[in-house]
Amino acid sequence: MRTLAKRIIVPCEVAVKDVIPAIKAIIAIELSARNYSQKEIAEFLNISIAEVNYLLKGKRGDEELKKNLLNDEDFMDLVKSFTQKLISSSENETDPISLCPLCSYARRKVLKQEEACPYDIS
Repeated sequence: MRTLAKRIIVPCEVAVKDVIPAIKAIIAIELSARNYSQKEIAEFLNISIAEVNYLLKGKRGDEELKKNLLNDEDFMDLVKSFTQKLISSSENETDPISLCPLCSYARRKVLKQEEACPYDIS
């Protein structure tokens, strides 16, 4: 039997388990602070109202990661900009907005992960 020295690392698979739920929770909190209902937040994020409820109550997303992201001023500026684009795009019925810039920033700057993803290269 051969021993494999390398393995495939897919940043998006890692992110979907840890980073994305934390980012969605922070976005849900930001939208809630802007007085959007759970139903509206669900529509913005394309998730169920129950999932929004879980995000807002802290039942989704790693608490330590959320804390680190919430304390990063640059990340929160990105979140506020993203949230404003999300609100504006829903009013104009444009294409969906990608979470990739937020995920990429969180992985590289806050989590200090070095795995490359296609978004990082551009």
